[in-house]
Parts: sequence; structure tokens; C-alpha cells
Amino acid sequence: MNLNICISIPINTTQLDKNLISIRRVLDENPEFIELRFDFIDRVEELTSELIYNLRKSIKTDISTIFTFRGYSEGGNTQIRRDKQISIIKSFIDAQPDYIDIELNSDIKLLNQVLNNAIKNKVKIIFSYHNFEKTPPYDDALSLIKSLKNKFINEISPNLNNLQDIIYKFIFTAQSFEDNLVPLKICKYFIEKNHQIISFCMGELGIFSRIVCPLAGSFLTYASFEEKTAPGQLNINRMKEIYNLIMNFI
Repeated sequence: MNLNICISIPINTTQLDKNLISIRRVLDENPEFIELRFDFIDRVEELTSELIYNLRKSIKTDISTIFTFRGYSEGGNTQIRRDKQISIIKSFIDAQPDYIDIELNSDIKLLNQVLNNAIKNKVKIIFSYHNFEKTPPYDDALSLIKSLKNKFINEISPNLNNLQDIIYKFIFTAQSFEDNLVPLKICKYFIEKNHQIISFCMGELGIFSRIVCPLAGSFLTYASFEEKTAPGQLNINRMKEIYNLIMNFI
């Protein structure tokens, strides 16, 4: 049973040495995945292709890497112009991480450019959606997911035929404990369709689904090291402790 944990690292400075110190400390935890969240950076205008490449090079090849510049409308920390966003994502793909994470609600022209470059460079894509307000009922959530997927697939389907290992990511915010059941059911639905999925709830009330989602089929879950990059993230050591306890009962 795969219990993939991704440690998310906020890249909040353009100083290479400081970032490398953070990455090395996280590498000591031997995570399956590392996500670099570039939307935390202090001076986005100083984010260069060289810095992105050097950060990618610092992560050993047996750990999968995810590069993310989360859009402001879905919880990102920095608003940027569309041309700058395109430039950053192109630099991501040129650095060849294992995955890039981009929002399904992004401009369709941007998605097409990302897809074309990803196919050429053999970079996999996580297509994500985030709701920072609530978790809709399961049927409503499933209808939303199908609507987003169909719109997306219909508009860029020729490119999708050349893209392998698509991962869909649907993240909600729990307002009650019962909300945790929605992403777990979504994981079950996607697994039965043989599609890769990441789904859980954010927030303190969503911690249960963050922990349990890999058991329900989620491709991975996220943990923090020092700084959280999303509400409700658990520290990697706490997450490992919980999984060790769970595995003793399975």
C-alpha cells in the first residue's frame, strides 16, 4: 500500500543558499515527494530560470518533485501578470521536475501552452482545483468535477492524447467532520475509473481526510516541515507517527 507523502516547501526568497538549506533539511526526512511552492517568493520579479534550475538540481533523483506557482484566486500568495506566469511555468518545465501543478480554471491558452511544453519535455501535470470556502455535497462536488473535466478535455483534447499519467487534484475546505467523507468518496470514484486523483479537505476540520485519503486511493497527501503552505497541514513527523500507528492495525 502506497502512502505517498509530499512535503511542501515555501520558496520565499530568491537567495539560493537559503533555499538549499531548507531543501537539504527536508531531504533528511526521506519524503516520497517534494513540492516547491514558488508563489511564496518575496520578489517574484527576481525569480529566474537559473534559480529554478538550480533548485531542481539540488533534489536527488529518487525523490519526485512538484513545482507549483499557485494562482492567487486559488490560495496563492502573489498576484502576477499572465505573461510573467507563462514565463515562470516555462522555466519550470525547462528545469524538468517530475510534475507541475496548475489550476484547471486557468486560461485555456495558458493550459495549451503548458501542455505543449510538458509533452516535449516529458513533464507530468497535476490539474488542480481548490475551494477555500466549503465542501459541497458529494453529488454537487462530482457534478462540478465532471463539468470542469469535460470543459477542459473538450477544449484541449488533441494535446491530452499525448500526455501520460494525468493527475487530477480536487481540494475543498471542511466546515464539519462529515465533509471529510466527500473527498474520500471522490477518491473511490476516480480509482474505480482508473484515473489518478488527489483529494482531501483543508482546514483543522479536514485533517482526518488529509490523513486517510491515501488509504482511499489518493495519489498522495501533503505535509509541512517548518512552515505550512495550506490550512490544516500536519508536520511530516506527526504524519509519519500517525501512519506508523495506523499500519499496526491493518
